[in-house]
Amino acid sequence: MRKIIALFFILLTVLNLSCCVKPTEQPSFTHAPTVMPEVSSTEIIQPTESIPTKEPATPSPTPTVIPPGSTYIEFYDLYADLTKTGEMKKDTIHWSEKGQRTEVFDKHNVITTIDTEEKVMYLTFNLGYEHVRGNTEKLLEILRNRNISATFFLVGEFIEVFPEKVRAIYADGHTLGAHSYYHIPPSHTMTDEEYIEDFIKTEKLLKIALDSDYKRMRYYRPISGEYCERDLYIANALGYTTVLFDATYSDWNRTVINGYEYAYNELVKDIHKGAIYQLHIVTPDNIEALPVFLDELIGDGWMFKAFN
Repeated sequence: MRKIIALFFILLTVLNLSCCVKPTEQPSFTHAPTVMPEVSSTEIIQPTESIPTKEPATPSPTPTVIPPGSTYIEFYDLYADLTKTGEMKKDTIHWSEKGQRTEVFDKHNVITTIDTEEKVMYLTFNLGYEHVRGNTEKLLEILRNRNISATFFLVGEFIEVFPEKVRAIYADGHTLGAHSYYHIPPSHTMTDEEYIEDFIKTEKLLKIALDSDYKRMRYYRPISGEYCERDLYIANALGYTTVLFDATYSDWNRTVINGYEYAYNELVKDIHKGAIYQLHIVTPDNIEALPVFLDELIGDGWMFKAFN
């Protein structure tokens, strides 16, 4: 009997203990718990907003003032009023070293001499054809050795045939000027359009010769000393300053060789303050006379300038 009672108490104890144990929970794979990120007290998350970008203001183009009746010349990017050329005198002007300056020159920005009290002169050379090969290089050496800058008026055909000589002139720091494309015909026989095209052809050849170093020419010398007022007007309208001369002699004929002494005496005759020498190197005459002529002037305190 005692054994039965003891067994009853054991069973009762086991039942009581099983009621006190919490059943094990199985994790759910279908409803994972949501984990909220921790946010520090100093961090504030702002809602994302699209900020409109402000377009930069486009400036209004400045209106271009176009002269009435003018013609746009694309190469130079400028307008020239060619309606005035019909009113201008077509009389041929012949210029020489003893020429008299008139109001026509003042009107169209033409230089004939330099008014100065200083012992200054300007050497200018017209280069059309290389009749004596090597004269250009000899002239550059003469000028380089004396640190002299000069102005070279180039015929377009010279640029086309001798681009390397043009580059050498430019590299030595001399000023380049226009002297027509082919040296014929005289400018006063051309129409306005032909005359303008003559400038453009020469400029384009220079652009090819100098490539990235090209800058358009700003000085011009008419060929043969023959031109009319219309020619001066158009040259000025295209941005050129016409440069004539007041010191020269007949050194342009390649078939006439007068020799060193003749050339030297002619050069000395024209010495004056502000002189603009027009010279050619188609014969050996000036190449031989210039070193002596220049050295004497330098020794006497003279200076030489180029147009720029």
